[in-house]
Amino acid sequence: MNATPGNLQLATIDTDHEVYWKKFAMVVAHDLKEPLRNISSCALMLASLEPENQEERQEICGWLKASAHRLDGLVQGLYDHARLGGENVTKDLDLGRLASEIQDDFRCLIQRTGAQVNIGNLPVIQAGALGMRIVLSNLIENAIKYGRPGVQVQVQVHAKRTSEGWLLVVEDNGRGMSPEEMSTVFQPFKRFDRAEEGLGMGLCHVHSIVENHQGRIQLHSQPGVGSRFEVLMPG
Repeated sequence: MNATPGNLQLATIDTDHEVYWKKFAMVVAHDLKEPLRNISSCALMLASLEPENQEERQEICGWLKASAHRLDGLVQGLYDHARLGGENVTKDLDLGRLASEIQDDFRCLIQRTGAQVNIGNLPVIQAGALGMRIVLSNLIENAIKYGRPGVQVQVQVHAKRTSEGWLLVVEDNGRGMSPEEMSTVFQPFKRFDRAEEGLGMGLCHVHSIVENHQGRIQLHSQPGVGSRFEVLMPG
């Protein structure tokens, strides 16, 4: 996909402690929804199976266990974040494994939309697991949700080494954004489709997390062609 480059858009981040935690709670509540939907859907599938379908039953039970385990890890990460007032961003984090887990958690959304999500070779970087899960899940979910009518959604997630660090890319062939939309995309409470769920806080928080990692995020987009988010992580 060749999208017209857009300028790096900067969000105005409110440093007030109470406002930060309210924003954080909103984003996290949104990010918990898709894993919970996946668990609920798997449970319904399991309940509808005939008793003799043991192979399929075991497969679905595996999905349930994996989703529940990841959800437990996310809740624990939230607890640690609240208790410590932040997250350790210097841990080795396998982005490939994290992206695959997010893809699994979005299984129902992917099936519902018919999207194709392709994850390339992603590196191990120094980053916080909770923060990067929020970053990747928001970028991938938006890429899936904002497709063009009649066009199968294609999402590519890949990375390359640069002189400044790792450049993580999430790009799609979706509806894209106008220059006016791009100018406010990282601002709080911005929603470009009122029919979609959410509070318009996801990309604002993504920007904050990337900055907290001493990185930067850039958006390239063109209406009717798609969007490309580039996240540069130092190291």
